[in-house]
This record gives sequence, structure tokens and C-alpha cells, in this order.
Amino acid sequence: MSNLIVESYLNSTVNTILENIAKKYSINTAKEYLTEDMPVKEIKFRYTTYTECVRMLYKNAGYLKEI
Repeated sequence: MSNLIVESYLNSTVNTILENIAKKYSINTAKEYLTEDMPVKEIKFRYTTYTECVRMLYKNAGYLKEI
């Protein structure tokens, strides 16, 4: 069973959020890091899979990339 992520972030960046998820949930997030980090004003993950979290992050930041 995959980990479900329950977190909220305010005034952060995509890469900072990915780093935090990696530490808390022991997930390798390296391939999803952005070369040029992008700001995230607010995002909430409520029992969300990691893949869905990445999609939500990219959409929130206005970055489109297939994962």
C-alpha cells in the first residue's frame, strides 16, 4: 500500500515541498524536482497519493509536465 500524504503548505516552493515529503514519507522525489524552482502560495494534500501530489503541485505552480 502506498503512503497517503496529509500535509499543507503556505508560501513555499515546489522543490521545498518535495524535499519535505521525501523526508517525512521516505519517498524518492529527485526525478520530480524542477531545474528552476517555482513558488506555491498555498496547497493542501488530504490523504493524497504521491503521484497526485506531484500533479497538484505542478498545476498549482503553472508547470505542465507528464509524470
